[in-house]
Amino acid sequence: MLKYTGYIRNVRFYSEDTHYIVALIEVEQESKPIVMNGYMNAVNDYEKYLFTGDYEMHPKYGKQFKLHSYEVILADDKDEIIKYLSSPLFKGIGRVQAEQIVAHLGEQCLDNIKEDKHVLDTVKGMNKTKRETIYSVLTNNDFDHEVMRFFMGHGISLRNLGLIQAVYKEKTLQILQNNPYQMIEDIEGIGFKTADELALKIGGDRQDPHRLKAAILYSVKQGCFTTGSSYQILEDIFRIFKKQIAFIEEDIFYQYMDELIDEGKIIKLDNKYYYEEMHHAENNIASYILKLQKQPEEEYDVEKVEKEIQNIEQTRNISYAKKQKEAIDYFLRYPCMVLTGGPGTGKTTVVKALLQIYKYLYPEDRIALVAPTGRAAKRLSELTNMTASTIHRLLKWDLHTNTFAMNKNNPLEEEILIIDEFSMVDCILLSRLFEAGTRFRKILFIGDHHQLPSVAPGKVLKDLMETGIKTIELDEIFRQGENSGIIQLAHQIIQNEMDDMTVFDNYNDIHFFTSHNHEIVKNVSTIVSKAIREGYDSNDVQVLAPMYQGIAGIDALNDALQNIFNPSEESKAEIRIGNKTYREGDKILQLKNRPEDEVYNGDIGVLVEVNKKDNFTYLQDTLVVDFDGIIVEYTSKTFLTITHAYCMSIHKSQGNEFKIVVLSVLYDYRMMLRRNLLYTGLTRAKQALFILGSEKAFLDGIANYHDMQRKTTLLSSFTKEQEAPKISIYDFLEED
Repeated sequence: MLKYTGYIRNVRFYSEDTHYIVALIEVEQESKPIVMNGYMNAVNDYEKYLFTGDYEMHPKYGKQFKLHSYEVILADDKDEIIKYLSSPLFKGIGRVQAEQIVAHLGEQCLDNIKEDKHVLDTVKGMNKTKRETIYSVLTNNDFDHEVMRFFMGHGISLRNLGLIQAVYKEKTLQILQNNPYQMIEDIEGIGFKTADELALKIGGDRQDPHRLKAAILYSVKQGCFTTGSSYQILEDIFRIFKKQIAFIEEDIFYQYMDELIDEGKIIKLDNKYYYEEMHHAENNIASYILKLQKQPEEEYDVEKVEKEIQNIEQTRNISYAKKQKEAIDYFLRYPCMVLTGGPGTGKTTVVKALLQIYKYLYPEDRIALVAPTGRAAKRLSELTNMTASTIHRLLKWDLHTNTFAMNKNNPLEEEILIIDEFSMVDCILLSRLFEAGTRFRKILFIGDHHQLPSVAPGKVLKDLMETGIKTIELDEIFRQGENSGIIQLAHQIIQNEMDDMTVFDNYNDIHFFTSHNHEIVKNVSTIVSKAIREGYDSNDVQVLAPMYQGIAGIDALNDALQNIFNPSEESKAEIRIGNKTYREGDKILQLKNRPEDEVYNGDIGVLVEVNKKDNFTYLQDTLVVDFDGIIVEYTSKTFLTITHAYCMSIHKSQGNEFKIVVLSVLYDYRMMLRRNLLYTGLTRAKQALFILGSEKAFLDGIANYHDMQRKTTLLSSFTKEQEAPKISIYDFLEED
């Protein structure tokens, strides 16, 4: 290894995300500057470094010095120290103050200050603020460099370094050296595989109890998230565990499973195994709802409300049906209720009315309107003329630590909670919302229980309805929906009346075209091209498919649709990232929550800028996406969190509505086609629906309404809460 001593003179590239740097360095051992590349945690041209590394031949840029490790060398020359202390690193310390420090403390002053910061107290012009600034810069750099050396010395990828340091700060090395598997519980985005890779690289024992326990916990959670269930059985946990830890005796697995149960990290009830957070969530939801339901019915001025309903009916030229009026009555009287129903049954009409009436009766009450996705929250806001947000935004979620700023210790101020698209809400998120909602005294759950349940574990809407919670299910199709084939098709599916395809012959807004795999891209392209000629754009038209791969998958359709909606032009910048070309004007889908920018999984935006790295204005490739006025920048670290949105999965489309939906239903997908999946997909359409594929696959999917994989115990949690013995103070008093 070669060792060079010198300074960074020109930074050609530096990534804040990965800490990768390409720079010119000026060193004492060479007469000319040399090009260096590698990883550095902090970069400036004021500090003197000891660079350790070797030369490599870059295929494009030629010979470069490859940095292996580095350390800061504290200046020991009087002029260098003065220049260093008066640099911008030390805010508020000018040249005069730097000269006074060196004059008073000598050329060993930097080492002396690190050992005892109070040596500065005797320097002329020194105060507490200056002293702490100097000491902080000198010691913080040591900490950053130590962590960087640890990673580089063990050949560990630096892609997660910033994330890890943001959570653990000065305890980073302590955690990594003692139990790197702790990261799985503490840091969102770091799972077992990442932690295990790091642990093994630093010499971790493959039989380490921390490793084996982490693998068991991972197996329980992975099983739950794969199936949507709130628990797993032992055989399934062991099967997943064996994929992570190949050569291990079953006795050892059972031993550590028992230890995790004793530690309370896994809860075992009969033959069911829960990870603690999920078990707590189900119990917390049951306890919260039951406590809320114990509140007495609220009385209200019936005549006043009836008069207001009549005013609304006259103003909007509508007439509320019996069940719609019952829903308004339930909301005003009961502490919590469910409002459900298929498309065209008037859920939106009722919600607008009951909100208007409630605000008329109780203008001072604070109302929280929320939905699980950004698009759904925006639509709710537009429909009600009130501010609505995502649940994550309301709770002020921190992505890196997976914590919420709003919680039981810092509760929300709102008293009334209204949740739209509730079928998408998972068990853990609802529990977190309830923990922060200590002031809620009235809750309205709005959702269509025929749609897909949440991606994360749970089927909360169905489970709550089965507990006997006050529920109004709207099932009458109103006049504006009577001529809608989309609405009629949806209700035939709900009511088990879909025996054949004749419904498609009776309406002009629904169409079924028999298509084989190799015809899907061509037929979808024909439909979309016709829609464009009729004045529709990419915001109006949404193509949906169940799978990503294959000649008729999401990826293939996105490639074809990009060329139709947004063809290549000289005026549009574009860039190739992996196997995708991103072009200005592209329709973009967000794949992961990004709460710091208020953009969430499933949000749709437009790519407005493609900026290629030029080592001058742009030090790395960047994409800029506009999500309904929220501008978000993406770099190499976050490119994989977006994709094209011309075609997307049905799960990703949930919570959105589009004027035209094109849905592919192929026989090859028959094993994954279920009623709630197809129902969710086709009810995304507002004006026209085109289904392409196999009639048999479609009808078989509609008939498949059993979701055998998703198993939950929320319903039994209600029973246990109700049957739990009530303890009285008299139980502790001795009889005379």
